[in-house]
Amino acid sequence: MLLLGVLAAVVAGAVAKAALSAVLGPAALHVEIHAVAAYLAVLGNVYGIIVAFMLFVVWQQFTEVQTGLEREAAALEDLCRVATFFSEHEPATRVRLAARRYIRDTTGDEPGRLAEGRPSAAAQQSFAALAQAVRGVEVAAAKDAVVYEELLRALSRVMQARDARLSISTARIPSTLWKLVFFASLMVVGGFLALGIHALWLSVPLVAAVAGTLAFVLGVLRDMDNPFRGVWNVSYAPLTTVSARLA
Repeated sequence: MLLLGVLAAVVAGAVAKAALSAVLGPAALHVEIHAVAAYLAVLGNVYGIIVAFMLFVVWQQFTEVQTGLEREAAALEDLCRVATFFSEHEPATRVRLAARRYIRDTTGDEPGRLAEGRPSAAAQQSFAALAQAVRGVEVAAAKDAVVYEELLRALSRVMQARDARLSISTARIPSTLWKLVFFASLMVVGGFLALGIHALWLSVPLVAAVAGTLAFVLGVLRDMDNPFRGVWNVSYAPLTTVSARLA
């Protein structure tokens, strides 16, 4: 889908430049070439700053979501490991099964829900069941009280990692900023359309290349702004790996 959009922009740019040259003629456009070049120099600098800022934002968001998944997976594994220090085996088994159910619902249902900007009810219910399994552990021996306190701290680390990850996962670039970058992209392409290069064999590919490049940049920004849909998606492999270890 992304490459089709880029191809469509390339074709549209080439057709628009050829049509404009046919209507006005290269000589008419060449008269104002210096003014158009100055326009492109100013607008290009502004456009570069806007795009660089948006790329930084979406890439930071993408990496923070991925890092959050890794941090949560490590906290879940640590939670299950602490449960094994109880005198009885039953608490560890119960916590491990609840953790695996939570991972199953998170990896299965959550990506699609977060792609739409809303949390997963199934994952929330499974996490509530995991928290209940941890808090419902009975302290059978004196030494288990110390283990229970550490188990609660481990659960708190899981909750913090999960809350931080979900808050980042639902963040998106504001629509006003998208409108700004789309408008600026059209203005840049329009400047190259008005650039009076005499040689048609050079001006047409130039405009096509600019239109295709800008479409590619916007497509990448749009795709990475939602790390759960499109070409570049975050990986839930850290959670599935932990689930396999707990089996």
